[in-house]
Amino acid sequence: MNLSEGIDPSGLQRVSKSLAIYELSDDEVTGIAEVAQELVSYHDSVESARFAHDCALASQELPRSLRALAHRYRQLELPCSVLLLRGMPVDDARIGPSPAHWDAPWRNPASLLEEAMQCAMTSLLGEMFGWRTQENGRFLRHIVPIEKDRAQQLGGSSSVTLVWHNEEAFHEHRADFLSLLCYRNDERAQTIFCGIDEIEISDDMWRVLSAPRFTIVPDKSHLPEQNVSEQWRLDDHVFERIRRMHENPEPVPALSGSRAHPWLRVDEAFMAPLPGDRAAQRALRWLIDACYAHQTSVVMRPGDMVWIDNKRAVHGRTVYQPNYGPRQRWLRRVNVHVDLRETLPFRQAPAAREIL
Repeated sequence: MNLSEGIDPSGLQRVSKSLAIYELSDDEVTGIAEVAQELVSYHDSVESARFAHDCALASQELPRSLRALAHRYRQLELPCSVLLLRGMPVDDARIGPSPAHWDAPWRNPASLLEEAMQCAMTSLLGEMFGWRTQENGRFLRHIVPIEKDRAQQLGGSSSVTLVWHNEEAFHEHRADFLSLLCYRNDERAQTIFCGIDEIEISDDMWRVLSAPRFTIVPDKSHLPEQNVSEQWRLDDHVFERIRRMHENPEPVPALSGSRAHPWLRVDEAFMAPLPGDRAAQRALRWLIDACYAHQTSVVMRPGDMVWIDNKRAVHGRTVYQPNYGPRQRWLRRVNVHVDLRETLPFRQAPAAREIL
């Protein structure tokens, strides 16, 4: 698609039913930087409950235009399920080399200002949180190519398509929204999106897809072998719930909620129909194929940040050839909940932000 067409009077550039682009103004960029500078003046890491609390409050000091944009997006008033905000400041020299692995230090990173800007902007959509079984609850994940994972369905892959998924589709308290910020993408890997509004769903397909006739198991990033770190060690008991979800996943629907504006729950690599349910198998294949038929692809460039409605859009990534080294592809990801209170049964304490 031609990303230069379809300028909307409200300032949105409509690319497809799934994706729109918003160009940040100079004043907005200045406002984002000022809020982030204040945060990093008294935090040396974004990885703490205190930072998340302060960040949520600080986000309300961002320019009113951005707060209004986030409000409209969160309330489904914008004509997209994925919004690309173009022009976030990323200082290529200051952030230093791309990390070789997701297991990078948490405190005083060279990219702390960029991290604070992304967290503040994403906090306009909800409360930041992490997964205890995914990098020990880290809020802001590094997405970089990892050679040993190149053929896996993981963010570090490259030689296979990262297929359609909602983040943590296996979990009832998966994120409502997430953001991805591009630091580097010299390899020109394409990020792909498809919102459920792209797809015409017949009555027959709705009846099958909206019934609990599918299972989704946790993806590999939540397994012990994918959480070996020089920063910390997770005890085996942390993964007990994940093991139960693998061994006995509960049946769930792929579509739910309003027929006119349904929620979408898909993980192509880790989702299956119930054994022997051929109608469910055909319906799931139809839904996944329909997403590919209506996909929108974007080559993210430094300073591009996407807000993704994790209940209404799936995303993925094309095959690419990494430049393994200091300038390899580097994205960051943040998850948020609109209402973190609902996740309390899965957290260790009200102040904790790691879902177990």
